[in-house]
Amino acid sequence: MRRSGYSATTVDEICTAAGVTKGAFFHHFKSKEALAEACLLHWKEQMAVLHRSAAYQTIADPVEKVLASIDFIIEVFARPDVHKSCLAGTAVQEISETNPVLRDAAYACLAKGEEYFQSLLDAACNQRNIKLDTASLARHWMGTMQGALLLYKASRDPAVIRDNLTHFKNYLSGLLES
Repeated sequence: MRRSGYSATTVDEICTAAGVTKGAFFHHFKSKEALAEACLLHWKEQMAVLHRSAAYQTIADPVEKVLASIDFIIEVFARPDVHKSCLAGTAVQEISETNPVLRDAAYACLAKGEEYFQSLLDAACNQRNIKLDTASLARHWMGTMQGALLLYKASRDPAVIRDNLTHFKNYLSGLLES
């Protein structure tokens, strides 16, 4: 679904890729939509695990930590073995007008990412006694990241991801050094 989209991915393709029969598929999921919803929930959990296990978690200084979290994402998307997309972003681009169940599940993923990034921003601002709208900055981060992935899909230039995320990091660094 990350590669082809929700609509273009058939239950037959899913069964073939998973090595299961259609009967086994429908034993576990009542529909392709139910599988997609479960995938989005799993995606949200995977992203939380990815961040919890990242090396930047060992950084004590909150400003350095939030900036290192951006470097971490840049490094993840720089890897040639990483598919340069976000399941939630891909899903919501396709189904936002037609499937409220999956739209809401995708939004929950994006909102969880914003919430996590906001917690890093809050810690950095608290340490430096800086007043910033961290919720808005976290949403800006999500928009920058999703936009960079969309621009990559259109251009096939991986530098688009790195350049956009680095620009955001430099902007945020300036705000946190105030």
